[in-house]
Amino acid sequence: MNSNAQAVLDTVQAAHNHPTAQEIYEAVKRLRPNIGLASVYRILHHLAEQGYIKEVGRSDDCTGYDGRVSRHDHAICTNCGALLDVPVDVIVPSEALEQAAYATGIELGSYEVRLYGLCTSCSTQNN
Repeated sequence: MNSNAQAVLDTVQAAHNHPTAQEIYEAVKRLRPNIGLASVYRILHHLAEQGYIKEVGRSDDCTGYDGRVSRHDHAICTNCGALLDVPVDVIVPSEALEQAAYATGIELGSYEVRLYGLCTSCSTQNN
């Protein structure tokens, strides 16, 4: 792995907010001023293909990147769009997963639970 790719990987793995490509680019550019945005996109795509990081949808038009590749679930704020790691395991019975996969016509590889609601910050603002 070249030094630019390592810098991108280190940035994603150190982040806790599922940064976008633009946010990763801005962070890496401070360390590597000559890196371009297109290079960051290519590196992110390659790292995701290789399984070093995961692409996670933060919203319909925005992709975030997750350095935690082990199975875990997410919560999404319906107000601000924040994508948060769920700090506990959400257990779904395997028979329910198998029934859902069968009904959908897919062969189940893995699953992720997404919780939707207001994050603490938005909930506080709305009260």
